[in-house]
Amino acid sequence: MKKRVLTHIQTVAADKHLLIALAVFLLLCVGLVVLLAVGIHPSERQIAVHYTSFGTTNFYRDKWYYLLSFIGFVAVAAIAHSMIAFRIMQEKGRYLAIAFAWLGVLMLFITLAFLLQLLKIASII
Repeated sequence: MKKRVLTHIQTVAADKHLLIALAVFLLLCVGLVVLLAVGIHPSERQIAVHYTSFGTTNFYRDKWYYLLSFIGFVAVAAIAHSMIAFRIMQEKGRYLAIAFAWLGVLMLFITLAFLLQLLKIASII
């Protein structure tokens, strides 16, 4: 198992474009986790976490620790996305793996925009 992981890492390290794309993706993941860890503060205020037009209440609220799930999302996304990029490189080739890695960066920018608005609504930042 250890030998397989090392060969995967060496394969990705040999391809500089994929390495740069994954490095940017992982650095953005770390930056987003740090931003969330610093930006989330315990409070008694409930935040709107869900909206629907079907219920009697349109906004459903939850406690502040709901925001901690976004840290878990970013961590799982970083691990899973990197592993999928490795697998795509093996199975489909380097160009599709590079495109997949850059799409991960785009996904993180969308996540960042969403989280900043959510933190602004919650008046945490």
